[in-house]
Amino acid sequence: MTPINIKEMQRNLESSTSKVAKKDLLDAGYVNLALIYLDEGQEIPPHPEGYDVVFYVLDGEGTITVGVEQFEVTEGSLIYSPKNMNRGIKCVRKLSLLGIRENVEEKTGD
Repeated sequence: MTPINIKEMQRNLESSTSKVAKKDLLDAGYVNLALIYLDEGQEIPPHPEGYDVVFYVLDGEGTITVGVEQFEVTEGSLIYSPKNMNRGIKCVRKLSLLGIRENVEEKTGD
C-alpha cells in the first residue's frame, strides 16, 4: 500500500470543484476513509445515514449537526455520529474533514 498524502488531496479537491466534494481514500474491509471538502456557505443538509461515522476536522470552521445537536468545529475537532441519526455539515470557512465510517456493505451477522 502507498502512503496517502492528505494535504495534497485537500489541495486537489479545493481547486477542482465549486460544490461539496468527497474523495474516497481507503476501503479497508470494515472501515472506509473519505476526505470531504466544503467551501464557505456550502452545506450538506441533515439527513439520516445507516452507518456510524467519525468526522475529524483537518482545516477550517463549520457546524456539524448530529441528531438535534449542533457543534461548532474547527481544526482538530472530532465528532462521532451514530447510525440512523440525522447528520449534516455546514461550512463557515473552507472546511476539510476526514470521514471515518464503518463499511456497512462488508459487515455480516448484524
